[in-house]
Amino acid sequence: MIPRLMIRIGLFLCCLGCLGILTSCWDTKDINKRLMPVVMGVCKNGDQPYKIILQIPSPQKKGSQFLEGEAQTINKAIDEIRTKSEKSVDLLHLRLFLICEKTAKSNINDIVNYGVQANDISVKGLVGIVRGDFEQTMHHKIQSNPELSSYDFFSEQAGWTPDNTIKRLWEVFRDINSYTQDMAIPILSKGTDTLYNFEGSAIMRRDKMVGDISPDETLIYNAFQRKYTGGTIEVSKNSSVLIKKATISHKVKWTDVGPSMQSRLKLEVVIAENRDILSDDDIAKLLKEDIEKKAEKLINRLHTYKADALGIGQYFRRIMTESQMKNWKRQWFPQMKHEVTVDITILNNIYFKSTNKMKSRPGTSPESK
Repeated sequence: MIPRLMIRIGLFLCCLGCLGILTSCWDTKDINKRLMPVVMGVCKNGDQPYKIILQIPSPQKKGSQFLEGEAQTINKAIDEIRTKSEKSVDLLHLRLFLICEKTAKSNINDIVNYGVQANDISVKGLVGIVRGDFEQTMHHKIQSNPELSSYDFFSEQAGWTPDNTIKRLWEVFRDINSYTQDMAIPILSKGTDTLYNFEGSAIMRRDKMVGDISPDETLIYNAFQRKYTGGTIEVSKNSSVLIKKATISHKVKWTDVGPSMQSRLKLEVVIAENRDILSDDDIAKLLKEDIEKKAEKLINRLHTYKADALGIGQYFRRIMTESQMKNWKRQWFPQMKHEVTVDITILNNIYFKSTNKMKSRPGTSPESK
């Protein structure tokens, strides 16, 4: 009887000790003693040190606070910022990485590896490239809207449109180390009435920027990435359509002369503007010709860059040998035959409150028909 009682007392004391450990908060930090940056800017010019700029939301200042550091390594520059700061700097909430264009043209591998390997940085953060004056762009503010976040311009729930690309840190790391896929990263510059102006997308071959494409060509890129819905395309000088749905399918084959691919892009659109009073068939024909021409131009440029930003090689992986896979970007992709066909379906003009006014010709009225 006594041993059983002693066992119960021992278990009770053990549980009591565990509760004491579980409820301890010795390593917590008061939120008022922490700085949580949401944007990190990184720039390096040749053998010069890394320039790091952290943007931190500041409700007290009704805007943002900026912290800067310089060192030969990114980690040391961050430590320098922490040393100067009066509060703890936590990188857990970083949502956007901005890299200056000259660094992107040199090498972004070190930056990406740092972001992926650091325990306190989320790999879901977005990546962009800054064109023009790096420091002015990072410190740029909009006085009329001080609570505006840089991240909003890349958010699909906010300012993002299919004219811009979206690339996350983990995706950049994946594409840098892929045999069969490269990437496109959005290019931005200092805005006037907004924080940023978007100037298309940078074409990356592994870890280096080798060229860029315009916003119109970015639309085609996003179609291949299946991120196209909501885009607007000008069909003629006074006519435009709104994309409601976009699907794409591919057929691939590998013959004695090399790889070939047929892509079929199907678009469901509504007419957003038609001041030229074009028929639906005319609009569909013009739109089809325009997109096919842009797609051909984009593919030819990517072949010249030897950069498979569309991820075409992913569709050939199952039929390639290991040797062909390793030589995909250098040998096979530039000589690949790629045909893009576009099918246009014009939906009922539900975009307008009244379609009769738009359909009517000059000198006629809906009542006279």
